[in-house]
Amino acid sequence: MPIPKVKGHWLFGSGLEFAKDPIAYISKNSKQYGDFFVVDMRLSKFYISRHPEVFRKLLQTNHKNYVKDKFYGKLKLALGEGLLMNEGESWMRQRRLAQPAFYKKRLIELFNTMVDIAEGFCDDLSSHCDTGVAINITSELNRITSDIVVATLLGTGLNEDSQYIQDTILELQEYIIKHIRRPAAAAFAYVTGEHRRYMKKMAEFDASIYQIIEDRKKNPDGHNDLLSMLMAARDADTGEPMNNRQLRDEVITIYVAGHETSSNALSWTWYLLTKHPEVYQKVKQEVNEVLGDKRPDFETIMRLQYTRQVLDESMRFYPPAWATGREALGPDEILGHKFKKGDMFFMSIYELHRHPDYWENPDQFDPDRFSPDNRKGRPKFVYLPFGAGPRMCIGNNFAIMEIMLLMATMIRRYDYEILESHPVIPEPLVTLRPKHGVKLFVRSSL
Repeated sequence: MPIPKVKGHWLFGSGLEFAKDPIAYISKNSKQYGDFFVVDMRLSKFYISRHPEVFRKLLQTNHKNYVKDKFYGKLKLALGEGLLMNEGESWMRQRRLAQPAFYKKRLIELFNTMVDIAEGFCDDLSSHCDTGVAINITSELNRITSDIVVATLLGTGLNEDSQYIQDTILELQEYIIKHIRRPAAAAFAYVTGEHRRYMKKMAEFDASIYQIIEDRKKNPDGHNDLLSMLMAARDADTGEPMNNRQLRDEVITIYVAGHETSSNALSWTWYLLTKHPEVYQKVKQEVNEVLGDKRPDFETIMRLQYTRQVLDESMRFYPPAWATGREALGPDEILGHKFKKGDMFFMSIYELHRHPDYWENPDQFDPDRFSPDNRKGRPKFVYLPFGAGPRMCIGNNFAIMEIMLLMATMIRRYDYEILESHPVIPEPLVTLRPKHGVKLFVRSSL
């Protein structure tokens, strides 16, 4: 039986509808056509899937036959050849170089820095407490996760760079995503001067990152951060360190991956918690019983089992990395269908996480799905918040540690109530973020 083909507009194909709301588009067609269908974007053709076997084949069992698709590759304009975008043997060497910086022992060494920043963030929240004015918690979480990544990546004395890096990365990302979804916009960008402005901003940003790297090389001592760990890494075969371009690419990649995914995961978690008071109270009770008034440490935070269940269910419901794409380097067969070199695949993690064959009542928020007993019977490749296979996110443990700490610190200091009248709409860019943010009232803790 052939793969079903979506009927798009006679002139534009499915490109405009997909660009307008990719999540709604994929959801609608998954219900109509099933787990695997093909769409015509006029300038290209995509196989879209939410089937776990497609994820398994492309990300693990035959991953060497696939690279990031050409549209995803446009992110190289900003990220360069960091771990997110690099391919083949070059990626493998870079992964080996970077891996030690993310070992558990190394991450625990950064934990105290995270605690100090988290406590300072909650001190700042006191100015919003009991004012009767809701704050955009998404904006606040963007700031604090940016501060944490900058502090742990570049050093605790460099937080003044955090807002600049955050604003610049967001601006560059929006430019790239617009051109991925609307290819015609790329041509007009040269006419309007938008591309020239982008390149100027990119050059200014690169200069600031290279300056940080050069300053560190001149004063390498006394630093305990990810940049120092990356600079100390040596290739196992050649003994060579990363050059400045490699360091630049990894710094920006780690920042984007470590800042945006954590911030968005936290925003969605607070949205879901404040919409489900019974879950909220169970988290608060667990945090108070386990932490009490003690300063958090890594082992204690990781004992928050129900809090972790809530985070896992939040990332199922609104996965920060909501989709991924691949392009075939050669022929392959998947689910009985034959594919050729150059075929492009778009895999929806968002739809995979809501697949009714693998998740009972998938549109219901239920942290008990991730209880120890319920985890045991779950098939592989149906829950992929950090990807899968050899290219699984290298910073997944960093993200879990950071998010759990911030959840616990925030909920034991204050109570929160959602502003119901404020619209919260998923916005799928590189990551899935709440458009317009999430607005909460901050209350004195009862």
